[in-house]
Amino acid sequence: MNARAEKFINSLYIAWAIATKDILDVLKNRSTLINLIVIIGLVVFFYWASTVRPWDKRLEVTIYDESNNGLTDLPTELSDGYSFVFTEADSLEDLQRKVRYEALGVVIPPDFEQVLASGGKPTITGYILWAFRGQVAELEALYSQKFSELLGQPVNVHIGENFIVPDPYVDTSTVNFHILFATLFIAINLVPALMMEEKRTKTLDALLVSPTNEGQVVLGKALAGLFYVLLSGVLFFALYNAYITNWALALFAFLLCALFSIGLALALGSLVQSQQQMMFWMVPIIFLLIVPSFFAGEPFLAPGLKAVIAWLPTTGLVKIYGFALSTHVPLDQLLFSLAVVVASLVLLFGIVVWKIRQSDR
Repeated sequence: MNARAEKFINSLYIAWAIATKDILDVLKNRSTLINLIVIIGLVVFFYWASTVRPWDKRLEVTIYDESNNGLTDLPTELSDGYSFVFTEADSLEDLQRKVRYEALGVVIPPDFEQVLASGGKPTITGYILWAFRGQVAELEALYSQKFSELLGQPVNVHIGENFIVPDPYVDTSTVNFHILFATLFIAINLVPALMMEEKRTKTLDALLVSPTNEGQVVLGKALAGLFYVLLSGVLFFALYNAYITNWALALFAFLLCALFSIGLALALGSLVQSQQQMMFWMVPIIFLLIVPSFFAGEPFLAPGLKAVIAWLPTTGLVKIYGFALSTHVPLDQLLFSLAVVVASLVLLFGIVVWKIRQSDR
Protein backbone atom coordinates (compact mmCIF):
# COMPACT_ATOMS: atom_id res chain seq x y z
CA MET A 1 0.00 0.00 0.00
CA ASN A 2 1.48 3.36 -1.03
CA ALA A 3 1.70 6.33 1.33
CA ARG A 4 -1.16 8.25 -0.33
CA ALA A 5 -3.63 5.36 -0.01
CA GLU A 6 -2.59 4.75 3.59
CA LYS A 7 -3.10 8.43 4.39
CA PHE A 8 -6.54 8.40 2.78
CA ILE A 9 -7.66 5.31 4.72
CA ASN A 10 -6.32 6.81 7.93
CA SER A 11 -8.32 9.98 7.28
CA LEU A 12 -11.47 7.92 6.82
CA TYR A 13 -10.82 6.12 10.11
CA ILE A 14 -10.41 9.42 11.94
CA ALA A 15 -13.54 10.88 10.34
CA TRP A 16 -15.53 7.78 11.25
CA ALA A 17 -14.27 7.94 14.83
CA ILE A 18 -15.49 11.55 15.06
CA ALA A 19 -18.83 10.57 13.52
CA THR A 20 -19.30 7.62 15.89
CA LYS A 21 -18.64 9.82 18.89
CA ASP A 22 -21.13 12.43 17.69
CA ILE A 23 -23.82 9.83 16.92
CA LEU A 24 -23.59 8.35 20.40
CA ASP A 25 -23.47 11.77 22.06
CA VAL A 26 -26.65 12.92 20.33
CA LEU A 27 -28.46 9.68 21.16
CA LYS A 28 -27.63 10.22 24.83
CA ASN A 29 -29.10 13.72 24.77
CA ARG A 30 -32.75 13.90 25.83
CA SER A 31 -33.63 17.00 23.79
CA THR A 32 -32.24 15.55 20.57
CA LEU A 33 -34.16 12.33 21.12
CA ILE A 34 -37.35 14.38 21.50
CA ASN A 35 -36.51 16.19 18.26
CA LEU A 36 -36.05 12.85 16.50
CA ILE A 37 -39.45 11.65 17.70
CA VAL A 38 -41.08 14.92 16.58
CA ILE A 39 -39.49 14.68 13.14
CA ILE A 40 -40.51 11.04 12.69
CA GLY A 41 -44.01 12.08 13.71
CA LEU A 42 -43.95 14.83 11.06
CA VAL A 43 -43.01 12.36 8.32
CA VAL A 44 -45.89 10.07 9.34
CA PHE A 45 -48.26 13.05 9.54
CA PHE A 46 -47.32 14.21 6.02
CA TYR A 47 -48.06 10.72 4.72
CA TRP A 48 -51.37 10.56 6.55
CA ALA A 49 -52.35 13.98 5.20
CA SER A 50 -51.65 12.92 1.59
CA THR A 51 -53.68 9.69 1.63
CA VAL A 52 -57.39 8.91 1.40
CA ARG A 53 -58.64 8.63 4.96
CA PRO A 54 -61.56 6.29 5.76
CA TRP A 55 -63.50 8.99 7.63
CA ASP A 56 -62.97 11.65 4.93
CA LYS A 57 -66.37 12.02 3.25
CA ARG A 58 -65.32 14.57 0.64
CA LEU A 59 -65.11 12.85 -2.76
CA GLU A 60 -63.09 14.88 -5.25
CA VAL A 61 -63.89 13.90 -8.84
CA THR A 62 -62.61 15.34 -12.12
CA ILE A 63 -65.19 14.72 -14.85
CA TYR A 64 -64.85 14.59 -18.63
CA ASP A 65 -68.47 14.38 -19.77
CA GLU A 66 -68.73 13.07 -23.34
CA SER A 67 -72.53 13.09 -23.11
CA ASN A 68 -72.91 16.67 -21.81
CA ASN A 69 -75.71 15.54 -19.49
CA GLY A 70 -75.02 18.08 -16.75
CA LEU A 71 -73.94 15.57 -14.08
CA THR A 72 -71.97 18.28 -12.27
CA ASP A 73 -75.16 20.32 -11.86
CA LEU A 74 -76.75 17.71 -9.59
CA PRO A 75 -76.87 18.23 -5.80
CA THR A 76 -73.59 16.91 -4.41
CA GLU A 77 -74.64 16.16 -0.82
CA LEU A 78 -75.53 12.54 -0.04
CA SER A 79 -77.70 11.33 2.84
CA ASP A 80 -74.85 9.63 4.72
CA GLY A 81 -72.74 12.79 4.94
CA TYR A 82 -70.64 12.15 1.85
CA SER A 83 -70.38 14.92 -0.72
CA PHE A 84 -68.97 15.20 -4.23
CA VAL A 85 -66.67 18.02 -5.32
CA PHE A 86 -66.64 18.11 -9.11
CA THR A 87 -64.02 19.59 -11.42
CA GLU A 88 -64.80 19.66 -15.14
CA ALA A 89 -62.30 18.67 -17.83
CA ASP A 90 -62.48 19.48 -21.55
CA SER A 91 -60.82 16.30 -22.78
CA LEU A 92 -59.23 13.07 -21.57
CA GLU A 93 -55.82 14.75 -21.69
CA ASP A 94 -57.17 17.66 -19.62
CA LEU A 95 -58.61 15.17 -17.12
CA GLN A 96 -55.24 13.44 -16.75
CA ARG A 97 -53.59 16.79 -16.03
CA LYS A 98 -56.18 17.83 -13.46
CA VAL A 99 -56.45 14.61 -11.45
CA ARG A 100 -54.48 15.04 -8.25
CA TYR A 101 -53.77 12.76 -5.32
CA GLU A 102 -56.86 11.88 -3.27
CA ALA A 103 -59.04 12.40 -6.40
CA LEU A 104 -60.74 10.29 -9.06
CA GLY A 105 -61.06 11.08 -12.74
CA VAL A 106 -64.11 9.78 -14.61
CA VAL A 107 -65.21 9.76 -18.24
CA ILE A 108 -68.97 9.83 -18.78
CA PRO A 109 -69.74 7.91 -22.03
CA PRO A 110 -71.90 9.45 -24.81
CA ASP A 111 -74.76 6.98 -24.22
CA PHE A 112 -74.79 7.42 -20.45
CA GLU A 113 -78.12 9.26 -20.27
CA GLN A 114 -79.85 6.83 -22.66
CA VAL A 115 -78.75 3.81 -20.63
CA LEU A 116 -80.01 5.47 -17.44
CA ALA A 117 -83.36 6.31 -19.06
CA SER A 118 -83.81 2.72 -20.25
CA GLY A 119 -83.27 1.40 -16.72
CA GLY A 120 -79.89 -0.12 -17.52
CA LYS A 121 -76.70 0.00 -15.44
CA PRO A 122 -74.26 2.34 -17.18
CA THR A 123 -70.51 2.04 -16.74
CA ILE A 124 -68.32 5.06 -15.96
CA THR A 125 -64.62 4.74 -16.74
CA GLY A 126 -62.48 5.83 -13.81
CA TYR A 127 -58.86 7.00 -13.65
CA ILE A 128 -56.60 7.19 -10.58
CA LEU A 129 -53.03 8.23 -10.06
CA TRP A 130 -50.80 5.21 -10.05
CA ALA A 131 -49.79 5.62 -6.41
CA PHE A 132 -53.22 4.16 -5.58
CA ARG A 133 -52.96 1.21 -7.96
CA GLY A 134 -53.17 -1.18 -5.00
CA GLN A 135 -56.60 0.15 -4.02
CA VAL A 136 -58.49 -0.39 -7.29
CA ALA A 137 -61.13 -2.82 -5.94
CA GLU A 138 -61.78 -0.66 -2.88
CA LEU A 139 -62.12 2.56 -4.90
CA GLU A 140 -64.32 0.94 -7.56
CA ALA A 141 -66.71 -0.28 -4.86
CA LEU A 142 -66.77 3.07 -3.06
CA TYR A 143 -67.37 5.23 -6.12
CA SER A 144 -69.87 2.80 -7.68
CA GLN A 145 -71.91 2.98 -4.48
CA LYS A 146 -71.73 6.78 -4.18
CA PHE A 147 -72.50 7.49 -7.82
CA SER A 148 -75.45 5.12 -7.56
CA GLU A 149 -76.73 7.07 -4.56
CA LEU A 150 -76.21 10.37 -6.38
CA LEU A 151 -78.13 9.27 -9.49
CA GLY A 152 -80.77 7.17 -7.74
CA GLN A 153 -80.08 3.97 -9.70
CA PRO A 154 -77.21 1.47 -10.09
CA VAL A 155 -74.01 2.74 -11.73
CA ASN A 156 -70.75 0.87 -12.22
CA VAL A 157 -67.40 2.68 -11.93
CA HIS A 158 -64.67 0.69 -13.66
CA ILE A 159 -61.03 1.68 -13.05
CA GLY A 160 -59.18 -1.47 -14.09
CA GLU A 161 -55.64 -0.47 -15.05
CA ASN A 162 -56.41 3.16 -15.88
CA PHE A 163 -53.50 4.58 -13.94
CA ILE A 164 -52.23 8.11 -14.51
CA VAL A 165 -48.50 8.60 -14.06
CA PRO A 166 -47.92 12.32 -13.30
CA ASP A 167 -46.36 14.52 -15.95
CA PRO A 168 -43.12 16.21 -14.78
CA TYR A 169 -44.56 19.62 -15.69
CA VAL A 170 -47.71 19.16 -13.58
CA ASP A 171 -47.68 19.20 -9.77
CA THR A 172 -50.16 16.57 -8.62
CA SER A 173 -49.02 16.40 -4.99
CA THR A 174 -46.59 17.80 -2.43
CA VAL A 175 -44.85 14.48 -1.78
CA ASN A 176 -41.54 15.80 -3.14
CA PHE A 177 -41.83 18.82 -0.86
CA HIS A 178 -42.51 16.61 2.18
CA ILE A 179 -39.16 14.83 1.97
CA LEU A 180 -37.28 18.10 1.49
CA PHE A 181 -38.95 19.63 4.54
CA ALA A 182 -38.38 16.57 6.73
CA THR A 183 -34.72 16.24 5.73
CA LEU A 184 -33.97 19.93 6.19
CA PHE A 185 -35.84 20.06 9.47
CA ILE A 186 -34.02 17.12 11.02
CA ALA A 187 -30.62 18.38 9.89
CA ILE A 188 -31.09 21.94 11.14
CA ASN A 189 -32.48 20.78 14.47
CA LEU A 190 -29.80 18.19 15.19
CA VAL A 191 -26.59 18.80 13.26
CA PRO A 192 -25.71 22.33 14.49
CA ALA A 193 -25.70 20.87 17.98
CA LEU A 194 -22.63 18.87 16.91
CA MET A 195 -20.65 22.00 16.07
CA MET A 196 -21.86 24.07 19.05
CA GLU A 197 -21.19 21.24 21.48
CA GLU A 198 -17.60 21.10 20.22
CA LYS A 199 -17.31 24.85 20.85
CA ARG A 200 -18.86 24.62 24.30
CA THR A 201 -16.61 21.80 25.47
CA LYS A 202 -13.53 23.08 23.57
CA THR A 203 -13.06 19.63 22.03
CA LEU A 204 -12.76 21.18 18.56
CA ASP A 205 -9.58 22.94 19.65
CA ALA A 206 -8.23 19.65 20.96
CA LEU A 207 -9.08 17.92 17.70
CA LEU A 208 -7.27 20.51 15.59
CA VAL A 209 -4.03 20.38 17.59
CA SER A 210 -4.05 16.60 17.22
CA PRO A 211 -3.21 14.81 13.92
CA THR A 212 -6.81 15.50 12.85
CA ASN A 213 -7.21 18.11 10.09
CA GLU A 214 -10.17 20.31 9.18
CA GLY A 215 -11.30 18.06 6.32
CA GLN A 216 -11.58 15.08 8.64
CA VAL A 217 -13.62 17.11 11.13
CA VAL A 218 -16.05 18.24 8.43
CA LEU A 219 -16.37 14.69 7.07
CA GLY A 220 -16.97 13.32 10.55
CA LYS A 221 -19.71 15.85 11.26
CA ALA A 222 -21.25 15.18 7.84
CA LEU A 223 -21.32 11.42 8.48
CA ALA A 224 -22.91 11.93 11.90
CA GLY A 225 -25.53 14.21 10.36
CA LEU A 226 -26.15 11.70 7.57
CA PHE A 227 -26.98 9.05 10.17
CA TYR A 228 -29.91 11.09 11.49
CA VAL A 229 -31.08 12.21 8.06
CA LEU A 230 -31.14 8.57 6.92
CA LEU A 231 -33.65 7.82 9.67
CA SER A 232 -36.18 10.11 8.06
CA GLY A 233 -35.22 8.94 4.57
CA VAL A 234 -35.78 5.24 5.32
CA LEU A 235 -39.17 6.02 6.83
CA PHE A 236 -40.10 8.27 3.91
CA PHE A 237 -39.30 5.67 1.24
CA ALA A 238 -41.07 2.96 3.24
CA LEU A 239 -44.25 5.06 3.35
CA TYR A 240 -44.13 6.67 -0.10
CA ASN A 241 -42.68 3.84 -2.19
CA ALA A 242 -45.90 3.55 -4.25
CA TYR A 243 -45.42 7.09 -5.59
CA ILE A 244 -41.95 6.53 -7.05
CA THR A 245 -41.50 5.79 -10.76
CA ASN A 246 -37.71 6.19 -10.96
CA TRP A 247 -35.96 4.70 -7.94
CA ALA A 248 -32.44 5.56 -9.09
CA LEU A 249 -33.32 9.24 -9.42
CA ALA A 250 -35.30 9.24 -6.17
CA LEU A 251 -32.33 7.86 -4.21
CA PHE A 252 -29.97 10.27 -5.96
CA ALA A 253 -32.28 13.17 -5.10
CA PHE A 254 -32.35 12.05 -1.47
CA LEU A 255 -28.54 11.93 -1.39
CA LEU A 256 -28.36 15.48 -2.74
CA CYS A 257 -31.00 16.64 -0.29
CA ALA A 258 -29.19 15.00 2.61
CA LEU A 259 -25.86 16.59 1.65
CA PHE A 260 -27.46 20.02 1.20
CA SER A 261 -29.28 19.81 4.53
CA ILE A 262 -26.17 18.66 6.36
CA GLY A 263 -24.00 21.29 4.68
CA LEU A 264 -26.44 24.06 5.59
CA ALA A 265 -26.71 22.83 9.16
CA LEU A 266 -22.93 22.53 9.57
CA ALA A 267 -22.42 26.00 8.08
CA LEU A 268 -24.91 27.46 10.53
CA GLY A 269 -23.30 25.57 13.39
CA SER A 270 -19.86 26.92 12.47
CA LEU A 271 -21.06 30.54 12.10
CA VAL A 272 -23.27 30.95 15.17
CA GLN A 273 -22.03 30.92 18.73
CA SER A 274 -25.10 29.91 20.75
CA GLN A 275 -28.46 28.17 20.60
CA GLN A 276 -30.19 31.55 20.83
CA GLN A 277 -28.38 32.76 17.70
CA MET A 278 -29.30 29.52 15.96
CA MET A 279 -33.01 30.01 16.69
CA PHE A 280 -32.77 33.64 15.53
CA TRP A 281 -31.36 32.70 12.12
CA MET A 282 -33.26 29.45 11.62
CA VAL A 283 -36.69 31.00 10.99
CA PRO A 284 -35.69 33.41 8.15
CA ILE A 285 -33.45 30.79 6.51
CA ILE A 286 -36.17 28.14 6.56
CA PHE A 287 -38.68 30.70 5.29
CA LEU A 288 -36.49 31.82 2.38
CA LEU A 289 -35.57 28.27 1.36
CA ILE A 290 -38.78 26.36 2.00
CA VAL A 291 -41.70 28.69 1.19
CA PRO A 292 -40.60 29.71 -2.35
CA SER A 293 -39.83 26.11 -3.32
CA PHE A 294 -43.35 25.11 -2.27
CA PHE A 295 -44.89 27.57 -4.75
CA ALA A 296 -42.30 27.12 -7.52
CA GLY A 297 -44.58 24.88 -9.57
CA GLU A 298 -47.66 27.11 -9.39
CA PRO A 299 -48.83 27.80 -12.98
CA PHE A 300 -50.09 31.31 -12.14
CA LEU A 301 -46.82 32.49 -10.59
CA ALA A 302 -45.32 35.54 -12.32
CA PRO A 303 -42.66 34.42 -14.86
CA GLY A 304 -40.03 36.76 -13.41
CA LEU A 305 -40.58 35.51 -9.87
CA LYS A 306 -40.59 31.92 -11.07
CA ALA A 307 -37.23 32.48 -12.78
CA VAL A 308 -35.73 33.84 -9.55
CA ILE A 309 -37.12 30.98 -7.43
CA ALA A 310 -35.65 28.46 -9.90
CA TRP A 311 -32.16 29.46 -8.72
CA LEU A 312 -32.83 28.33 -5.15
CA PRO A 313 -31.21 24.95 -4.36
CA THR A 314 -34.35 23.84 -2.54
CA THR A 315 -36.40 24.45 -5.69
CA GLY A 316 -33.91 22.34 -7.62
CA LEU A 317 -34.22 19.54 -5.09
CA VAL A 318 -38.02 19.63 -5.20
CA LYS A 319 -37.91 19.43 -9.00
CA ILE A 320 -35.49 16.50 -9.03
CA TYR A 321 -37.69 14.65 -6.54
CA GLY A 322 -40.70 15.48 -8.72
CA PHE A 323 -39.02 13.96 -11.78
CA ALA A 324 -38.58 10.73 -9.81
CA LEU A 325 -42.38 10.61 -9.39
CA SER A 326 -43.16 11.35 -13.05
CA THR A 327 -43.48 9.78 -16.48
CA HIS A 328 -40.06 10.97 -17.69
CA VAL A 329 -37.15 13.25 -16.85
CA PRO A 330 -36.72 16.52 -18.80
CA LEU A 331 -32.94 16.49 -19.27
CA ASP A 332 -32.52 20.27 -19.58
CA GLN A 333 -34.39 20.95 -16.33
CA LEU A 334 -32.61 18.12 -14.53
CA LEU A 335 -29.16 19.44 -15.51
CA PHE A 336 -30.06 23.01 -14.51
CA SER A 337 -31.45 21.93 -11.13
CA LEU A 338 -28.46 19.67 -10.58
CA ALA A 339 -26.02 22.51 -11.33
CA VAL A 340 -27.75 24.81 -8.84
CA VAL A 341 -27.73 22.15 -6.11
CA VAL A 342 -24.07 21.16 -6.66
CA ALA A 343 -22.98 24.82 -6.61
CA SER A 344 -24.79 25.29 -3.28
CA LEU A 345 -23.07 22.19 -1.86
CA VAL A 346 -19.64 23.54 -2.80
CA LEU A 347 -20.49 26.90 -1.20
CA LEU A 348 -21.85 25.42 2.04
CA PHE A 349 -19.06 22.94 2.67
CA GLY A 350 -16.54 25.59 1.64
CA ILE A 351 -17.89 27.85 4.41
CA VAL A 352 -17.52 25.08 6.97
CA VAL A 353 -13.91 24.31 5.98
CA TRP A 354 -13.05 28.03 5.96
CA LYS A 355 -14.43 28.54 9.48
CA ILE A 356 -12.55 25.53 10.85
CA ARG A 357 -9.32 26.79 9.25
CA GLN A 358 -9.89 30.13 10.93
CA SER A 359 -10.22 28.43 14.30
CA ASP A 360 -7.02 26.53 13.55
CA ARG A 361 -5.16 29.82 13.19
